Amino acid sequence: MSGPAEGSGWAAAPEYDVVVVGARCAGATLGTLLARRGLRVAVLDQAAEIRSTLSSNILQADSLAFLNRLGVMERLRAAGVTTMSHVDMRLEEFRCRVPFPQLPGDVGGAACVRREVLDPVLVDAARAAGAEVRLGTRVVGVVRDAGRVTGVRAVSGGVETPLRARLVVGADGRNSRVAEACGARMYHVSPGERSYYWAYFEGADTGPRPTFVFHRWGDRHMLGGPADNGLYIVGVSPQRHERESFRADLDGSLRAHALRCAPIAEALSGATRASRIHGIRRFFGYFREAGGPGWVLLGDAGHFKDPAGGRGIGDAFHQAERLADAVGDVLGSAVRLDRAVAGFGRWRDRTYAEYHGLAADLGVAGPIAGVVPRVVRGLHARGQVDGVLDLLSHRASVLDVLTPARVLGATAGELLRGPGRRRAALGELRRLAATEVRRRNAMRKPVFHSGPTPRPVQQDTSEPELSR
Repeated sequence: MSGPAEGSGWAAAPEYDVVVVGARCAGATLGTLLARRGLRVAVLDQAAEIRSTLSSNILQADSLAFLNRLGVMERLRAAGVTTMSHVDMRLEEFRCRVPFPQLPGDVGGAACVRREVLDPVLVDAARAAGAEVRLGTRVVGVVRDAGRVTGVRAVSGGVETPLRARLVVGADGRNSRVAEACGARMYHVSPGERSYYWAYFEGADTGPRPTFVFHRWGDRHMLGGPADNGLYIVGVSPQRHERESFRADLDGSLRAHALRCAPIAEALSGATRASRIHGIRRFFGYFREAGGPGWVLLGDAGHFKDPAGGRGIGDAFHQAERLADAVGDVLGSAVRLDRAVAGFGRWRDRTYAEYHGLAADLGVAGPIAGVVPRVVRGLHARGQVDGVLDLLSHRASVLDVLTPARVLGATAGELLRGPGRRRAALGELRRLAATEVRRRNAMRKPVFHSGPTPRPVQQDTSEPELSR
């Protein structure tokens, strides 16, 4: 097999311009965007049928706007997807109920869409765009030529076939086979401190305004809201002292937690559970090296963070759109393609570093930093709470919201409330500053993970999937 030329072309035309491994949110979306540019694209997935997969299923305003630009929003509405217009947010003792901020082109503030509803629509969009979608196809390795990845080894029906391409994209999730085959190293690894469980209910009372519930107080973290096809999602995170006892009776534990959150308890007053209880625990957040000669990672394959922020789907869309723009016009040149892949990697790390930290802060065991609800309370009082919601949809940066002036201002009152409160407030500021310095240093000069590759663990009930 001949290798790529160093100049503007290739020694031999490959079968595809791009082979994408993984046909979920990241891979199917990228396949659509690239095929619409007229490129020869193959999208592979080992699943014979696109069904449910482990996911929080939450989409924020930016994700909905992207799906609308992609041209699939009407198809999703026809499949039973509804959007939420308001948020009920609690951070410690501060609570507010406000509409989601909307920008031109937005079609809703948030939505909960099960992956068995969302992913098939995205796969169909890739097919309609001209991508060749091959389900039931397992990638077992990559093809190399003179140190460059030039394709994959794919198995379908027990037969292994090499597929050549100018670029191989690993969009195959946390346990990425492409990342393993290409030797992509992990860095900025952060063990998750919590576990998360969620389920769907039918017959819930969602009230006159579709509202997303996000409550975080003490060691409790809960979410709820209308989902597709009349369902209602409930997500909870056990407190530190009850993690093992929680798993002993998942149904009873989840219901007991839900009843401690007033808006969720009210919604569930006449509801019945309509799905398994899904869960994730013992997970790690990480970055992986984003790419190299002839290959690149996308979505969870390259970056995963604490699910507390519910940004996995949104980040997949964000990265797919950026990568399509970066590589779409340079696939005829190995040199330009490698530069584009390297640039994408720098952009990814720079863009997601602070959100990686934000997710870890939301997912910390125990209460979140006390200065956060104080800042948010002040913003709400001044009619500026939209900035906080834009932060959760990645339309604002952490420093846009938690500015030094606001943090210091929110701490000033604590300094006047006696020695004990003063020491606690100053200690919290020191910890926040030290954590931020450590995180910035970690991204500036990555320390690569050594030892066995950490893998998230899914924990479900033993009952079969409930259907509607």
